[in-house]
Amino acid sequence: MDLFLVKNQSTIKRFAKGVDKYDQTLKSLSTWWEKIALIGKINSLEVASTILEDMEHTLGQFHRLQKRLIDSLTNEQARKVIMQDQSRCQMAIDVLIRNLFERTADIGFLATDHDVIEFLKNSDQKEEDSVFLRQRLQAYIDIYSVYQDAFLIALDGEVVFQLSQSSRRGKVQDRFIQQAITYPDRYVEYFGHTDLMANSLPNLLYAHAVRDEEGVVGVIVLCFRFQNELEEITNHLLFEQEENHFLLLNGAGGVLFAPQSYQQGIPTHLSISAAPKVVSFYHKDRVQVTTKGQPYQGYTGPENWHMASLLALENMDRVSETQDHQTLVADLAGLISADLFDIRRQSISINDDLELIVLNGIITAARKDAVEFMPVLEAIKKIGRDIDNVFANSIESLFSTIISGQLNAISLQASLAVDIIDRNLYERANDCRWWGLNTSLQTALSTSEVDKSRIRQTLGKIHSLYTVYHSLYVYDQNGRYLAFSDDSYQHYIGQNIEENSAGMGVFHSQDIYAYCVSPFMPFACYGGAHTYIYNAAIRSPEKNNEVVGGIGIVFDSTVEFRAILNDILPRENGVVKAGTKALFTSDKGFVIASSSDHHVVGSVFFPAISMTELYQDGSTATAIRFDGNVYLIGAARSNGYREYKRQDGYENTIIAWVLVPC
Repeated sequence: MDLFLVKNQSTIKRFAKGVDKYDQTLKSLSTWWEKIALIGKINSLEVASTILEDMEHTLGQFHRLQKRLIDSLTNEQARKVIMQDQSRCQMAIDVLIRNLFERTADIGFLATDHDVIEFLKNSDQKEEDSVFLRQRLQAYIDIYSVYQDAFLIALDGEVVFQLSQSSRRGKVQDRFIQQAITYPDRYVEYFGHTDLMANSLPNLLYAHAVRDEEGVVGVIVLCFRFQNELEEITNHLLFEQEENHFLLLNGAGGVLFAPQSYQQGIPTHLSISAAPKVVSFYHKDRVQVTTKGQPYQGYTGPENWHMASLLALENMDRVSETQDHQTLVADLAGLISADLFDIRRQSISINDDLELIVLNGIITAARKDAVEFMPVLEAIKKIGRDIDNVFANSIESLFSTIISGQLNAISLQASLAVDIIDRNLYERANDCRWWGLNTSLQTALSTSEVDKSRIRQTLGKIHSLYTVYHSLYVYDQNGRYLAFSDDSYQHYIGQNIEENSAGMGVFHSQDIYAYCVSPFMPFACYGGAHTYIYNAAIRSPEKNNEVVGGIGIVFDSTVEFRAILNDILPRENGVVKAGTKALFTSDKGFVIASSSDHHVVGSVFFPAISMTELYQDGSTATAIRFDGNVYLIGAARSNGYREYKRQDGYENTIIAWVLVPC
């Protein structure tokens, strides 16, 4: 960063309008000082020349300090903007990687679906077979709204099913399909052009071999809503009235995504650099920053992807509103460079020296009866005070800029945390609804004698692919446990499901896509710890309006929530500052999770923040004194993701908090 600032300071200075204002004011005052001093020399030769020499020396000190001040103002303004963009790029790529991690689990599970397997095995497919499978996979796309299409492909490359185009047939030669057949135990992640999709844009697809007991019978492919998802992620990061300037790059710097609103055309390639740099693009100088995603549970995302920002230098002053934070300077002194305080001390000291020089000049002029020199002295004294005021005001503005940048960064970090938890729980709502439509579970529950062994086997297979769950269970029409996905809770079979698990709610809805969620509280089926249980109805395979039971999925909240919080903790050079912590709470301050052992689940945490700003803007940040220390604190309120918490009727406000000691 420092090398970048030194190399590009003059370029950046041209666009730092606030800095330029102070620079021009100081230059104007210096010029006026020089003119007045010249008048003094011409008209007051009898006054001791040392007075004017001392004043000239003082002006020289101001000149040197002025350059140092303008350099600091320029650097800190640029540093603030670049750090904001780096944080936003990191947020975008990390959120994307977490999203795509879920897709790798989806394709692996869907490849084991009974109906998919039977359709690919059947060489004599009838119209009703296609209609049934279409309904089944349409339900999948409706639930997991991150997908736009689904395909089934025979071993010879023949397209035997496309969700969006029922008449589609013909062979495809895409290499990734053959990879799925060759390595049937792995998912295949492919980004690029494909014969499967008619459009000319590259697509992101997930493929997996479909197998029965005798071997591979075909391949299933899901097409991800790539452009749609990237638009949502990057638009969420924009400040008010800011143009989207974020791009996704592959490992070679090829541009994979640019926002639709990008008015300047789309670059095809950017060089990847860990350090920021100034680039010229469409006749504009821009600051490019690039970040690489952090792995999630060992998954690093496809092709070494990076998120980049191309912020026009002319927009650096408009990235965010800088508020007056002077009341926080004393508490936040540790965030501010010692060099800035030294500049202010020196400007005060220089002006004090000037006051003494002027006083000495007044005495000397009085002795020599040089009354014509008095106005010169008073004018220079006033200019000195004006210069000092410019130093004071500009440094105060710089302090506010630095603090504002820190507050914006921590607010963004809190927004990242709450966005991740919304996206995570969106997947949980999807999972329970889809598994409720599982044909094996529906059939096993609809027989005259419930096939508990088949249910247990199906749950175990699901659980082996989705490690974010502590346990999965199925219950009958009377709300009694029938089977669990593991052996830990087998002794509960035959007992009623827990009263607050929300399981009985699935019997009161006619919507096949409905789900019910428990309050966040302790449950015996989670070892007495707090968690959420997501529930969905299991319906008769013959009668959709007949609920034959339900599925409950016990989220491993202790592990997963803490992992999210640890991942989003702010870092400098990869290191988390000692004392930094993050929490999830309810809107009443009930602690759901914490990265720190000082805030246990179930305790209350609700520091004084602007609730109006939190609910109007979605996030807020300030400095507070807490537990004897001063912290920067950012808070962000959950806003849902896609239809989750926005259109599905589920309400559960979660607040993310991030605290960094000053």
